[in-house]
Amino acid sequence: MKKYVGVPGMNSICKSLCQEDGVVSKFGVTIGKMDWLQDRSSWSLASLDGKDLGSFDFVVATDKNIASQKVSGLTGKPPPLDLSVFPHLSAMIQDIPVRPCFALMLAFSEPLAMVPVQGFSFYNSDSLSWAFCDSSKPGRHVPPNSQSWVLRSTTEYASKVIDSMGPRKPSADALAKVAEELFREFQATGLNIPQPIFMKAHRWGGAFPAISIGGDDKCVWEKNMKLAICGDFCASPSVEGAVLSGMSGASKILGCLNLPSGL
Repeated sequence: MKKYVGVPGMNSICKSLCQEDGVVSKFGVTIGKMDWLQDRSSWSLASLDGKDLGSFDFVVATDKNIASQKVSGLTGKPPPLDLSVFPHLSAMIQDIPVRPCFALMLAFSEPLAMVPVQGFSFYNSDSLSWAFCDSSKPGRHVPPNSQSWVLRSTTEYASKVIDSMGPRKPSADALAKVAEELFREFQATGLNIPQPIFMKAHRWGGAFPAISIGGDDKCVWEKNMKLAICGDFCASPSVEGAVLSGMSGASKILGCLNLPSGL
């Protein structure tokens, strides 16, 4: 089975796209409002603090919470996309369910000699879903003789922990407890796992969409309003799903411009 990864890191994919000719990247800017200007057949975008960001012929949105009231809980303001303008999208994108997880990064002073594979899944664990040797990915900078692994929790374990701590950002103590629990489960495999030299847990509350809303198109396309909604939640809960969804959205836009997609 082939697995595709970014080199030297997963964010290299986005960094490379940002360097394409004609691409203007803006960082540290959150879209707070999207207004469809019917008379101009274009979109007007504003930042969360109300700054005008300009008008655009097409918009590609990749945040599954673009129309969710969850945004209001974080910002105190309405979500960027007003569903009263798109009532037919309300049931589809208003609140996309997700499967949370915790990820645990481990670094060892030497390779795990007793583990003969670079990754494996857990089928009878209440807390661990899979483990993967991150050092085996191409282009990763790894100090000599050391090795890094990533563990991913089960959805059930993550949901239980998040329910107990609430939606707030987890404390360092709470994450340390999660790290210890997941690592103990890793050691319980009987593979003679030594103590790591580094261990850190990360909560991934919206890790994987539980449904796909894009259908055969793998994206949500509003041709009359020149809006494409893309992401893993439109295709499949993976990097591959997100890429395929984005390519589909790009093809829709290029088709409107009477340009070959080449995708």
